[in-house]
Amino acid sequence: MTYRRELERVTTLSSDDINDACRGLRIRFLINHCVDELLELTELADEALADDRIEEHVMLMQEVAAWRETTHLLRLMDADDALRAGAAHRGAA
Repeated sequence: MTYRRELERVTTLSSDDINDACRGLRIRFLINHCVDELLELTELADEALADDRIEEHVMLMQEVAAWRETTHLLRLMDADDALRAGAAHRGAA
């Protein structure tokens, strides 16, 4: 599967963010955004669990998993030499 298809599948990022990431742009910014979402959602999930709001906890943990997968994909993209080379080429144009 392509990066685009995988990012679209997890449905965490906007189409503009996905377009930028697939062009090799703003990837580190997007990684930081994902980590922020992970931290916030994990805290909310922990609170829900502590308050015995089990259904909410399960839903939030699904969101955490989606953001974690997005972070993983973006880190793979950030390490992809071909993607970085394409972004550098577009930046020079």
